[in-house]
Amino acid sequence: MHSQFYNSKGFKKAEVLVVTSLLAFCSIIYELLLSNTLSIVTGNYIWWQSLTIGVYIGGLGLGAYFSDKLKNSYESIVRTEIGLSFLGALSVVFIYIVHGGYKYIDSLFFYTGEFHSAIYLQNLFILKLIFFIIVQLFTLAIGLLSGFEIPLMVRIAEEHLGDSDNVDYQVFGINYIGTLLGTTCFAYFLLPKLDVIMTSIFVAGLNLIICLYFIFRYLKINKSIYLFLTMIVLCVGVVVGVSEKKVTQTYLKIFYYMPRILSEEKQNLENLYQKISQFPDVERSKSLYQYLDIFKYPQIVGGEIKESLILALDTNFQFNTATEHLYHQAFAHVSIAMNKSVPKKVLLLGGGDGLLLRELLKYETIESIDFIELDGKMLDLARGRFAAQNKNSLSSPKVHVQVNDGFYYLRNTKIKYDAIFIDFPYPNSYDLARLYSVEFYTYVEKALNPNGFVVLDVPFHDRESNPDHSRGRIAVTTIFNERHIKSNSIIASTFYYAGFKTIFPYRIADESFIFLKNEAGGIDYNFMDSADLSRLDKETIIEMNNIKNQEFPYEISESDVNSIFKPAVIKRNEF
Repeated sequence: MHSQFYNSKGFKKAEVLVVTSLLAFCSIIYELLLSNTLSIVTGNYIWWQSLTIGVYIGGLGLGAYFSDKLKNSYESIVRTEIGLSFLGALSVVFIYIVHGGYKYIDSLFFYTGEFHSAIYLQNLFILKLIFFIIVQLFTLAIGLLSGFEIPLMVRIAEEHLGDSDNVDYQVFGINYIGTLLGTTCFAYFLLPKLDVIMTSIFVAGLNLIICLYFIFRYLKINKSIYLFLTMIVLCVGVVVGVSEKKVTQTYLKIFYYMPRILSEEKQNLENLYQKISQFPDVERSKSLYQYLDIFKYPQIVGGEIKESLILALDTNFQFNTATEHLYHQAFAHVSIAMNKSVPKKVLLLGGGDGLLLRELLKYETIESIDFIELDGKMLDLARGRFAAQNKNSLSSPKVHVQVNDGFYYLRNTKIKYDAIFIDFPYPNSYDLARLYSVEFYTYVEKALNPNGFVVLDVPFHDRESNPDHSRGRIAVTTIFNERHIKSNSIIASTFYYAGFKTIFPYRIADESFIFLKNEAGGIDYNFMDSADLSRLDKETIIEMNNIKNQEFPYEISESDVNSIFKPAVIKRNEF
């Protein structure tokens, strides 16, 4: 009776549909894994997600198109799963290796090459092109193999069940359900809990289980050969899984430490890997929203060697404990000096490290600060790892901390503020671009008292500071040009049409800020004459004296406004 059920049409149909859903589950996770990993390591979310997903889907199409060339359905599906298991297990490691090599060659050219900027940029383009071709060929290969799967499953279903019950339509339908399950599982479990390398091992293992199922269930010939290949792939997966921490740390050390080593030791490149490995491990944690990397690096500040602590979010630099005081003093005190009065009720959006909060709490007349931060993990670090740096600012009775989305908070709040400080990451994704949109700043303006002000850190370009002399040459791409004026115009126009009539950009310590008021003529340009400088370091005061000489060209135009519905402000990072 059991044997009859096992060989019944109903059971075989269930087999086909379950296996198909698992294959679709694995396929979409490979797609997301590749696009997510490339987006993180390059810092360019839009470009890499779009192209990687496009190449992967192109691979699926090619696989489906050429699937009729595969003769034996069962042997073909076994070979496909072995190939996917092997490539899938190595997918993240492969990206780390290729991108690490790219960073090494790029840094080597930049810091040790004795050639003009135009030649460097030409070589950089070629290097980027090579990197793109290599990783996308790998993506195409996984997509191609995944593209074989569904046509093969349709053939297997027809071999077992004939053309009855519209089984081919059901195979296609269950394929989409498996895709839905894969995307949900990736976002809410695999990526947050296992991270990228272990996710690749998990999915490759699932492909290998499906492979073994077909070997033992259906194969009649060459079984021992395929079992041997399966064991090899299994060993590769085990090695990658066991080495996960070492692989990740090696990549992170190359990413963060190597440019500094090359910039300081241009003529001494022997034992470079050994030098990198001597640095302490990068402390990496993962929240629902981002990677948080903390690492140490000795730095000379004021003639003294200090071991600075550096935070990077999704590999994008956030602050250095040796120099962050300049940034946060410029953020807090310069804007209050411009306003010529200390606000009583303050809203702080972002800045989860608590360092800007530390500076604001130096004003006794500030009565309350509503502190909105999206990432609870960042707040945990502020209360623990960075408590000494931020002077336990989150524990102040004046501070009211709320884990919330800034956009959502402003859209729903009825509270009015004397000052709003906005410390968000730069807009290198559509999700972040909405925080620089006219819709968002309309809510900001509505939450502001009539005499209040807004200040934010934003990429804004001035004529004098764009040439980069710090690395021994002037990079062609940093010379002020029409592209910078356009970028400035997009940002300024967005603020203007959100209701801000005073727009005053300034730059301190290589960071640009914008001071906003909703009234025209809302700033005295001679504010330095009466500014209270008691809370500022000497370096910050020197930088402040240069503000009057800074020029930030831009034009106000409604066509340049950045909107949620028409994004225009995306910052495109390098690879």
